[in-house]
Amino acid sequence: MEDISLKRRFTVLTILATLLMCAVAEWDLSAKNLYNELVQMNASCSPLDSCREPRYNDQLSEYNCICDSFCVEFDICCLDSPYRGVYGPVAPTTDMVCREVTGNYEYAYMIDRCKSPYLTPEPLCESDAKKANDPFLLIPVTSLATGKTYKNYFCAICNEDTRSDQLKLWDLQLQGATPKLNSTDIPRIKPSTYGWKTVDDDIYVFPTAKIPNGVENYVKMCQWDLVSNCSNEWQDASVAMKCASYMAKVSNRAVWYRNPHCALCNFENMEDLRCRSDMGGGFLADTIFVKLFVFEDRQRKCGSKMAYDKYSDKCRCNSREYFMRDGQCVSRT
Repeated sequence: MEDISLKRRFTVLTILATLLMCAVAEWDLSAKNLYNELVQMNASCSPLDSCREPRYNDQLSEYNCICDSFCVEFDICCLDSPYRGVYGPVAPTTDMVCREVTGNYEYAYMIDRCKSPYLTPEPLCESDAKKANDPFLLIPVTSLATGKTYKNYFCAICNEDTRSDQLKLWDLQLQGATPKLNSTDIPRIKPSTYGWKTVDDDIYVFPTAKIPNGVENYVKMCQWDLVSNCSNEWQDASVAMKCASYMAKVSNRAVWYRNPHCALCNFENMEDLRCRSDMGGGFLADTIFVKLFVFEDRQRKCGSKMAYDKYSDKCRCNSREYFMRDGQCVSRT
């Protein structure tokens, strides 16, 4: 009788242990387990979603997730990144948002408003370049002091008390069917219904912001409008946890998902997923002139707290310390 009781207890314990192992496996967020699931789902995108091979340019514009230490700040770590935690989702720590890069059909993490409670707000930070008729506002700025990228120069100076030589204006490429782009001087442009036109010959040009040399490692690209949560109708909590725990973006042509588990819990058919989007931005076929203009003030025409605006050929002031008088920045003190 005692032997039977022991056998029953052993059987019960075996069943419980099996159930526990199944439960642990179901909630296992380790890289090995998650990648095995992706393979079983036929949803892996190796090497785009893995850190197993060396990377030269670790950006979401090149890969489907990030391996380096910046991935934690933006919560975009590959499942096998050495910086990714395996104990559940980690909230991003960045104060930057995902914004479209001027004319690029790509997006980057930037700060687009004045957030510092200690510095004077700059109205031009949040201004629209076309509405303000100010093409200088098209150009993002990256701070070498903090590694942050800003929507424009004025967003930088209302968030950081940093010397201008530490604020790197991005380059600007102009494309259009105008020989004015062959000139060494940047053509004057004005807002128009469908973009920007040259002032002199009234021809459309298309500005594109380009990351300058030496700044690439400070800028992180992002995926705009990424679906990172499960549908409200989804019931399986373990899949929802996996959806939130790593980055391996996939597309169904029209929508980008954070990873295949996020696509699954939004009832997508796994067979419809793609590692790359088939939708790309086009450009005008008759564009025949392309010119890259560097906005860095290499000749130091302006002071330490000013930026040189090539469009208007003048210094742009930090309004906390200067005001404009006859086209010049004049100290308030």
